[in-house]
Amino acid sequence: MSSAMADSDFSELLLACQEISAMFPEGIIYIDGIAVYLHTINNDKAKPLAEFTHDADFYISITDMSDLRDIEDLTPNRRLSKHQLIKRGFEFDIYTERHSSLIVPYDQVSAYADRYDSIKVASLEHLFVLKLEAYRDRHSSAKGQKDAKDLIRIGIVSQNQRKKFRRELAEGFLGEEHLRLLEQVQRGPEMLALAKGNAKLAKDYRAEFSEISSQLLKK
Repeated sequence: MSSAMADSDFSELLLACQEISAMFPEGIIYIDGIAVYLHTINNDKAKPLAEFTHDADFYISITDMSDLRDIEDLTPNRRLSKHQLIKRGFEFDIYTERHSSLIVPYDQVSAYADRYDSIKVASLEHLFVLKLEAYRDRHSSAKGQKDAKDLIRIGIVSQNQRKKFRRELAEGFLGEEHLRLLEQVQRGPEMLALAKGNAKLAKDYRAEFSEISSQLLKK
């Protein structure tokens, strides 16, 4: 895919996200790839690491989900406790308050969410937990490699913003396996991949990521 085509596709994805957000400005919170992208592209230090995504999943309140059913054609995926929506040719995974299997409850994600223009996204801390849980489920796959890179991006953004990473928002949702996998990400090859083979830069990324992981690994 050419760069121009990628830019065009991603612009369409953002428009779709904005259209959905406009319907429910407080009740919809984006997670996964689109949230990682917006946090990253809006941080001066991490901006070069921002990567286009086709993921535009969101968490929605029960009340707004009821209204969304009346507006859009939704397809249930009961096995994964979610719904799908097609907008501007993009597939959105929808996770509903109290009905989803996401590890962080909707009310917590909503209470600490950030906003970029009209798009509300999960906080870095909650996004980190959600990404680490996704990595737990698929760390041996290509999607798991992307999850690892997103975790590193979140760590770098967290270390290059004014407010500190709030450990207390994340640690209560993490078990021993999550913490073991966190160490695996810290030692893994994705640092060098993100640094495009630059060993010095990869070392810098690892040092910044370790600031977050060391907080969460404290007993």
